[in-house]
Amino acid sequence: MRERNGFRPFEGEARIVVIGGGTGLGTILRGLKKITHHLTAIVTVADDGGSSGRLRKEFGILPPGDIRNCLIAMADLEPLMEQLMQFRFNGGSGLAGHSFGNLFLTAMTGITGDFQKAIEASVKVLAVKGRIFAATLDNVSLRAELQDGMVVCGESTIGQSKAPIKRIYLEPATAKAVPESLQAIAEADLIIIGPGSLFTSVIPPLLVKEILAAVKASAATKIYICNVMTQPGETDGFTAADHLRALLEHTDDKLVDYMIVNNQEVPPEARAAYAEEGAEPVLPDREKITALGVCPIAAPLLNTNGLVRHDADLLAKLLVELMPVFLRRRDRWRRWWQWLFRGLRGGGAANLGITGDAGLRRSWLSLREKELKFDFIAKNLHRFQMSACEVYTNEEEAPPELRSYKLDFRKNLVIGVYLGERPCGGFALTPIAVRLKNDRLVITYREEKPWQAGVIQRLTYPAAFFILDRSQLPSGQISIHLRREEEKRPVWVEKLIL
Repeated sequence: MRERNGFRPFEGEARIVVIGGGTGLGTILRGLKKITHHLTAIVTVADDGGSSGRLRKEFGILPPGDIRNCLIAMADLEPLMEQLMQFRFNGGSGLAGHSFGNLFLTAMTGITGDFQKAIEASVKVLAVKGRIFAATLDNVSLRAELQDGMVVCGESTIGQSKAPIKRIYLEPATAKAVPESLQAIAEADLIIIGPGSLFTSVIPPLLVKEILAAVKASAATKIYICNVMTQPGETDGFTAADHLRALLEHTDDKLVDYMIVNNQEVPPEARAAYAEEGAEPVLPDREKITALGVCPIAAPLLNTNGLVRHDADLLAKLLVELMPVFLRRRDRWRRWWQWLFRGLRGGGAANLGITGDAGLRRSWLSLREKELKFDFIAKNLHRFQMSACEVYTNEEEAPPELRSYKLDFRKNLVIGVYLGERPCGGFALTPIAVRLKNDRLVITYREEKPWQAGVIQRLTYPAAFFILDRSQLPSGQISIHLRREEEKRPVWVEKLIL
C-alpha cells in the first residue's frame, strides 16, 4: 500500500477490526482506511429512531443509518456522491426526514433479500476499502435499566430519563453474530472499540455473546478509544475511567489492553457551546485507568472545526506510530499459546513442566521470593514514551540511548520504566528492588520529586532501565509487575515468554 495523504502505512498491512456505531465509528474509519486495506467494521444495529426507525418498522429491515455512515467513511467517494448518500429529504409525502443512503440500503435489501447481502453489494457498488458486518442479523432491541429501577425500551429513548443508566442489555439475549465477523475478529492484529455513544453505540455490539467471546479469545491487541465529550443523558459527569469502567462491567474486566484518551484543551468558545447542551470535556484521569488494569495513552486528538470530535488523521497517525508496540504485545501472546499447544501435543503435563496429581505444581516455579541482582541505567530521554514500561529482548527494539552501552541481549533482559513528561528539576527514578516469586517479577522503584520549586525551563522525560541476567529468570511465561514504593498495587503488568 503506497503512502498517501501524508500517511505512511505500517509495513505488513495490519488487520484491524473496529467495533461500534454512530458518527464516532465513521470518524475513525476515515483515518484507518488510509493505513490498511485489511479493515473490518462491526456495527451496531439497535437504532430505532429517526429515518432508520421508520424504515425498520415499515419494511421490517435492520436499521441502516449506522451502516450508511460506515459505507461513506470507508469509500473513496467524490464529494458530490458523498453529499448524495447523506442527502436528507425535507419534504414530500413519506420522504421527509429520510436520507438517500438509508433508502439506498433499503432498496438493496429488497433486491438481495438479505440485509448482510445488501451491505456486501453496497460495498462493491461504492468501492469501499474493507468489509462491513452488522453486529447481528436478528431483530434486536436495546433496553436500559436505570438506577431508580425503571426499564427503558428502545435506543432512541435511552438517555431521555433523568436517572443514570445502571446497565443495558439486548432483547433477545440470544442474538447471533454474522459468522464472517467472528472470523475477522479471530484473524485480527488490532481490535478497536469506539469511539461513539457509550451505551447506545459502543457497548451494544459487544452484548452479542458470540462477538464478546470472540474478542476475548482473540490474540489481537484490544484498544478502547474514549469520547472527548460527555453525552447528556448517557454519561453525565463521566471521566475517562468512568467510561472504561462501564465498558468493562458490561463485558469483561480484562477485555481491553490500552485506552486512548484526548488530553488537548477544548477551546473556550466550543466548551461554552457544549455546556449549554449539558456536555463537558472528558477528564483523562490516567491513574484511575491504570488502576483498572488498562494502559492509558493520552495525546492531543481534537478536531474543533465546528463540532468537538476526534481528528481522524491524528488518530490514524497515532495508531501507526504505536503499531510496533501493539503488534509486539500480540506476538508475545501468540508465542505463549503456540508454546502451550506444542506442550500439550507433545506429551501433555510432562512437557509443560507440571508434576504431581494433587497440586499440579509447575516444576519451574520457586515457592520462595528471592531478590535478584540487576544493573541500572538512569536517563532523560529526548521524546515522550507512551507506555509506563517496555521489555526489550533485542537491540533493534531498544531505545537509541542504550546503544552506547553495548548490552548483550542474549544474556540480558532489559526493562525500561518511564515517568512520562515531567518539568525539569529533580524528577527521576530510583530503583528499590527486583524480586522474583514463582513466575512473578516485581520491580519496585521510587519516583523522586523536585528538591525545590524553581522556574520550569523545559520538559524532561525521565526513564530508567533495569538490566537482568537471564540466567536468574525461569523459562516459560513470567509476568512483570511494576510497582511504586508507596503503593501496594502495581502500576503496570506485562506478560512475557522467555
